[in-house]
Amino acid sequence: MIRRIKALWELTRLEHGVMYGLGVILGIIIAGGKIYEPAPVFGVSLVIPSQIALLGFFTALFIQAGTFALNDFCDLESDIANRRIDRPLVRGVLRREEALFIAILATTLGIICASFLNPILFLFALISAVLGILYDLKMKEFLAVSNGYIAFTMAIPFIFGGLIVEPGRIELVLLILSSIAFLAGFGREVMKDIADVKGDTLRNIRSIARIYGTEKAKRVVIFSYTLALILSVIPFFTYHTAYFFNPAYLLPVIAADMLLVHTCFKLQEVDIDYNYMRKETLIAIGIGLFAFVSGAF
Repeated sequence: MIRRIKALWELTRLEHGVMYGLGVILGIIIAGGKIYEPAPVFGVSLVIPSQIALLGFFTALFIQAGTFALNDFCDLESDIANRRIDRPLVRGVLRREEALFIAILATTLGIICASFLNPILFLFALISAVLGILYDLKMKEFLAVSNGYIAFTMAIPFIFGGLIVEPGRIELVLLILSSIAFLAGFGREVMKDIADVKGDTLRNIRSIARIYGTEKAKRVVIFSYTLALILSVIPFFTYHTAYFFNPAYLLPVIAADMLLVHTCFKLQEVDIDYNYMRKETLIAIGIGLFAFVSGAF
């Protein structure tokens, strides 16, 4: 039972879904919305997550879980070629048809959650789900499109959360945060493509690493991370925001930036463990999210 739960987590990359959901919550906070509301339970007033925040969280989580599950369904052959033993389908823990069922179920649940939000956000979620399906089926075969799509999914939850609070208006800090997430996400995906060149050849995926070579791809990764580093400093100097000269933001963001700098240096070595470096950059992104949360409070 525990083995199958672990396999389902790996199939849907649930840690990513949770981060996307938290991105929506953070977008709500930065936009000035309330995450919690008082509620009487058996005569006692408790503070619980607001319905709207939970719906936004689960919309992001389920849609991304469905996209990841469908990705493993479509990429089984290339994952086998790349010896991706971290994938449950490659190890044989889950069957391919189970992955397809989970993809359909998760995506449907995400759209249902979005249907309780305003029509603009429902349309937003629907378009994201369709793009995810197109990405898994065909889009990833075009040059850099797959990298841009994944980066887009990492950036959009913050905007989504901001639009929950105030449709039609996006805070400057949210735009900066989304841009940082896009650049960091783009770099991570190009870095993944460097490690997956062999398997990508089987599906004729036109990644930057495959078309232009690994060295140029590494330079793209370093450039993306460098831009993200530069942008991460801007909120600290942005007047009339919670982040202005706020050490609660600066200290964790420095820690996140140091991890990205370390990754940039490691990319220039000969023997590179890309799986480790992707985990390191995911931790950096997580710390960066914490920096924006702590700064906002």
